[in-house]
Amino acid sequence: MRFPTVRPIRLFGCAIALFAVVAIVGAVQTGNLKLDVLGDDGAGAKSPAHIIGANGKEAGQVAPGSSIALAPGEYKLVLPIVGGQIVKEGVQIEAGRTHTVLITNVAVLEVKVKDKSGADPGFGVTVTTTDTPHTKVAGFISGDKYLFAPSQVDVHVDAPPQGYDWHAVPLAPGHRALLTLDEVAKAELLVQPVMSKIPFDNSTRVVILHAGTQTKVAESDPGVEHRFKLEPGDYDIYVENRSGKGKPYATSAGIHLDSGAKVERTVPLD
Repeated sequence: MRFPTVRPIRLFGCAIALFAVVAIVGAVQTGNLKLDVLGDDGAGAKSPAHIIGANGKEAGQVAPGSSIALAPGEYKLVLPIVGGQIVKEGVQIEAGRTHTVLITNVAVLEVKVKDKSGADPGFGVTVTTTDTPHTKVAGFISGDKYLFAPSQVDVHVDAPPQGYDWHAVPLAPGHRALLTLDEVAKAELLVQPVMSKIPFDNSTRVVILHAGTQTKVAESDPGVEHRFKLEPGDYDIYVENRSGKGKPYATSAGIHLDSGAKVERTVPLD
């Protein structure tokens, strides 16, 4: 007696086998294109390359340090960079193999900023030409890498309180320019006027000046103490004595304040 279910089972099994063969054949019909731009220095740069097929249409994009699967054939790679582009013609892709496109005639610019926790807050970065009128050539976020044509640029990062600048940064072919900036913490300066080694705060006015100038940064009228929060830098102190005793004024020059430092300076008035 025949069972009508035997033949469909065999056919279903053949169909599964045929599907598996097709899947295996399809899996090996692609190759890989890897984009290497200065190795680790350029890996992850925000400048993906466009892959153009023989038909003139874009087949995909690949970032520096990454790979893309492509059907076998010939392609053109177009890598946009700040100040131009790099084109690689005749990129051959073979099934089951990786074709590494190596690019070295570019420069990498990376700006890193760290806050107190060690994280990058993502401040705005503006890149301009070094010559007037300082034309903007690029803008991005701190922590990112960008590819540039070899040149020399000015770089500004929008870090508080008034931003920070690097002038004439060389962008040499085959090299990465890494600019780093840790969060700047204000320094604390305590000025202690004394008469016969006795504190004289209640009868003195204190003025803080940029070192070597008459530019006033801060001042403190007579009171309990003369304490200042200042940006890191170099300062001079001018103390005005209003008591009618001792020197009418005194100065103390060349106080250097590092980020986050606490400095006390005694200024005698006798």
